[in-house]
Amino acid sequence: MIITRYIFREITGVWLAITLVLLLIFAGNQLVMLFNAVVAGELIGKQVLVMLALTLVNNLALLLPFAFFIAIIIALGRMHRDSEMIALAACGVGLGHLLRIVGLFSMVLAVIIGTLSLWLSPWAEYRMQRLKDEAKSVTEIGGIPVGTFRSFGTETGEGVFYVEKVDPQRGRLKEVFVQMPGESPLQQQVVAAERGYQKEDPQTGQRYLILQNGTRYEGIPGEAAFHIVRFEEHAIRIDARTSYRDPRLRAVPTMELVGSGDRERMAELQWRLAVPFSVIPLALLAVPLSRTSPRQGRYARLFSAILIYIIYANMLGVARTWLERGETPLHLGLWWVHGLMLLYVAFEVVRQSGIRWRLSEWGRAGR
Repeated sequence: MIITRYIFREITGVWLAITLVLLLIFAGNQLVMLFNAVVAGELIGKQVLVMLALTLVNNLALLLPFAFFIAIIIALGRMHRDSEMIALAACGVGLGHLLRIVGLFSMVLAVIIGTLSLWLSPWAEYRMQRLKDEAKSVTEIGGIPVGTFRSFGTETGEGVFYVEKVDPQRGRLKEVFVQMPGESPLQQQVVAAERGYQKEDPQTGQRYLILQNGTRYEGIPGEAAFHIVRFEEHAIRIDARTSYRDPRLRAVPTMELVGSGDRERMAELQWRLAVPFSVIPLALLAVPLSRTSPRQGRYARLFSAILIYIIYANMLGVARTWLERGETPLHLGLWWVHGLMLLYVAFEVVRQSGIRWRLSEWGRAGR
């Protein structure tokens, strides 16, 4: 029990450190992308932290298996390098005992990752889509880049908005151009104003674009009968788009995927199951891969381990594509990739445990 707790503590410490580093790298990359989306007017500034948290939840199930795989190799590799494994072997703690400890640990982690993959990740994906739709409704006018044409909804239909300059401190727009449909199908309205700003009705929550010191041209393109009106202040109601698009497949709840005859939905379901299940063969494989001699460095086996992980992950992706295209049967799905991985784990365990050497010795003794 003391040895089990010691190995558990060693692996857990390294695993948490690697997970934290991966999360920081991933969060930094996502922050850059989110800030770019804010600058482009695709998100609202106050949504950045919420979107970042949802993105981390959505991708945490993919980061944890890799971090756990690398953590086992580093932790047990250090114990091999410091000759601790030799001492443990003298106490009766061999490869089989290590496999049992790591296997139980990986099963517990698989349950946690399964919760993320089957329930929390689809929920986070759905919330991200809702936030993007809400931001699109709010930022159709505000937050657009200077010198860029942008469409937005009005009470008469779809309009086009252009601003030459923006005063972000006062929230004022300068040199504003707006084109939108008129009351009749052929009629068009063109408005040019010196200044503008957004205003929200506190009672109804309806948003308006207030234009100042401008001119409105209204008529049918190609005809001379245009109605020209000069104004000091002119309000244009901005329609908020509250209808949300159908969720993508990643956002569909897991229970809706169960029993579906659609290949894409079944491939998505098996992918969600494959993510937590992959922890077990990766963890078992990490035990024989971590074996190093005292002369080797602490990270001697990392390159081969990362290469194996990349091959495993790519094979799962290829198997998912084949399943979606109908090139593999539904009952086979992605499970054949796990089967190949488990066979490789068995090969590595047999190779390092010396079973082949014992069998050859017994064969020679029999002759």
